[in-house]
Amino acid sequence: MSKIKVGVIGVGNCAQSLVEGIQYYNENPNDHVGLMYPDIGGYSSSDVEFVIGFDVDRRKVNRPLIEALRARPNCAMNHVEELLESGNNTPGCVTPGAMVYSSPTLDGVAEWMDYYPEEVSFRTGAEEAKSFDDIVQLIKDTGTEVLVNYLPVGSEKATRFYLDVALKAGVHFVNCIPTLIETKETQQIEQKFINAGLTFVGSDMRSAWGASRLSEVLQGAMIDGGLHVTYHTQTNRIGGATQGREHIRNGVTSNTDFINMAEKERLHNKHISKENVLKGQNTVRGVNYAGDTLYAGPSLTVLQKPGGDYVGSDNKIADLDIVAFGFGGARYTLQARLSCQDSPNSGGVVISAIRFCRVASEMDIVGILRGPSAYTQKTPPVQLTTADAKFECDALARRELTSMTRPQLASAKPKAKELPYTYQDGKTDYE
Repeated sequence: MSKIKVGVIGVGNCAQSLVEGIQYYNENPNDHVGLMYPDIGGYSSSDVEFVIGFDVDRRKVNRPLIEALRARPNCAMNHVEELLESGNNTPGCVTPGAMVYSSPTLDGVAEWMDYYPEEVSFRTGAEEAKSFDDIVQLIKDTGTEVLVNYLPVGSEKATRFYLDVALKAGVHFVNCIPTLIETKETQQIEQKFINAGLTFVGSDMRSAWGASRLSEVLQGAMIDGGLHVTYHTQTNRIGGATQGREHIRNGVTSNTDFINMAEKERLHNKHISKENVLKGQNTVRGVNYAGDTLYAGPSLTVLQKPGGDYVGSDNKIADLDIVAFGFGGARYTLQARLSCQDSPNSGGVVISAIRFCRVASEMDIVGILRGPSAYTQKTPPVQLTTADAKFECDALARRELTSMTRPQLASAKPKAKELPYTYQDGKTDYE
């Protein structure tokens, strides 16, 4: 089997954890902890290789990918001592000579990022961005097969630019941010990928075990237990130190993800997407949530006071508060706190999504992969229970077709509007 060649849009913390994590498993082949699927259709994590990156930060553009992944303002934990290129019996997973190229900024960088110290924020102005045609050609020249979208939240125009790039270059797409939220627009994009014979996983990555996974499991389990959840809120913030740097006697500030989301104008789709996780478990079970309080606040950005050294933190804290009623009107309350390393949590999901794209393509499946999207994303085209989503992923990992994947065989000439969709609006329930 040939290597799955991957390109990364946005060489930030999540990209760093994804690449370093794969090298970690290459160095420790008997360690499968943290991998949802050690094997997907015959492909392990060692079959993934990174061949190109795109970014706008002048500290990353025109640098080798293995150097850019550890350039500021990245603050994710180091999974390995040194990032290595592949070949010559090394455990590296980056193609020798792989570079980071200058991407069009479009709406990828919020204007207020300039107000924050450069140690923890973006700094543009590297060089003139590559053109659309140049980027397409670079992707073709490097043999890229899957593009992973790790752009900052709120990058609507930039995401559409790279969707067009993927279609023109003929590569699969993993959309890790909350774009393509509304059903009608998603159907239009899916049809383009179907027509091109390509696969897609999206949208808005949910971590292997993060706030959304915890909310989904608790919400679903309570409903399955016969309870009526009347109140479920989830708040998120950066707090604590990046793993391996707990000894640093200094205040910490947010990573670029949370600083990017410091102003509400970039949060609209993120807010919708996170709430889709909560109410989606009601929807798939046919349970009405009218009048209930289901709220997921995307971010609370906590910053150091001015002065001193600025230290970014990749540790995320989620607080959940749930009220439910059960047998004979008995009241239940549940409060939970989850503290985790944010970016490795992403890598544990995306390493599966990449391989699902390759395997589905080899099985002649086209369009948005519904099982993997429901299992790895907050706003998939169709919401599923956790068990049903895993069933679909398990089947695909065994290269088995299901009643959900058979209609997406290219030979069936699928129409996106005729495939299953859970209707999702482009606004929150509070608008």
